[in-house]
Amino acid sequence: MAQMTLRTMAAVAFGLAAAAGCAQENEGAAEGGEPGTAASFPAEPPDGPMPEIGPAPDDYTPTAAGSPSTDIWMGALVREGGALSVSGLAQATDRDAYDNQPSFLLDGSAILHTAALDRTQTEIMRLTASGASERLTRTEEASEFSALQIPGQDAFSAIHEIRGKQYLWRYDLSGEPLGPIFATAEPVGYHAWANERVVAMFILGDPPTLQVGDALSGEIRVVAERPGRSIHRIPGTEAISFVRKVSDEEWWIERLDPAAGTSERITRTLPGREDYAWTPEGEVLMGDGGRIFAWSEGSDWTEIADFSELGVEGITRLAVSPDGSRIAIVANHPAG
Repeated sequence: MAQMTLRTMAAVAFGLAAAAGCAQENEGAAEGGEPGTAASFPAEPPDGPMPEIGPAPDDYTPTAAGSPSTDIWMGALVREGGALSVSGLAQATDRDAYDNQPSFLLDGSAILHTAALDRTQTEIMRLTASGASERLTRTEEASEFSALQIPGQDAFSAIHEIRGKQYLWRYDLSGEPLGPIFATAEPVGYHAWANERVVAMFILGDPPTLQVGDALSGEIRVVAERPGRSIHRIPGTEAISFVRKVSDEEWWIERLDPAAGTSERITRTLPGREDYAWTPEGEVLMGDGGRIFAWSEGSDWTEIADFSELGVEGITRLAVSPDGSRIAIVANHPAG
């Protein structure tokens, strides 16, 4: 199939039910908070002044230097008689470089994603319905990754990496930096918002920890050890799900109550897989090779799609649009 056809399919897949997505904007805003109505974050981090960031350590390697070559694919998530399937999957990015970490805006109109511009720099892009990838952040000294729209705000959060330090920062939707959210949470690797002010953060360390922070009060608490990188708000709730790596062979998706700091097991992951996404109806989706599997309460993992014939290999991250009509997946960029 010609590449132009693939790109056209990607645009169609992304734009499929676009009108329905816009119609869902109020519903999504009600769940995540009407943009612009949340309490404003403090101008300075509430947990203390930002420390001075000195020169990078001698052994510092930018995250972009080790990033693999990956592509984002887009398709329609179809539900018929309660069964899920994926149709119209096509490449939305096609570079021998890192295009990864897709997340839908709360109104479903576009996707934020991370792109490596070279071996030292990553920036946040907006993937539009036309299939174009528009650069948002333009930070000369820093890299950004893991972008998520903040509930109730016309702003997104992302990891801001500068000279070996990784902080959670805020940006308006045009990509203009608004500053750090926390001063003492570092190094932040991944995160997910439970509501307009509470966020769960994967903090790198030995062992890594899952920490819950309040962006208004500055309170930060450790709630779990040895989490995986895939952290998400469970749709329709303020609970957070994360992968608990009990051992090298035993990984569980758990449900965290951010207020209480307690968690409970939901289901085991596919063997050796930690990336997943929720549908609005409560299914969990995971990739393995070129296939996508779904899990729901009372059922085991079931294959819903196999894209091996399209050349899709090594599926990792996934994202589902707020209205449940579209899916984005990340897979290895084809060799050669």
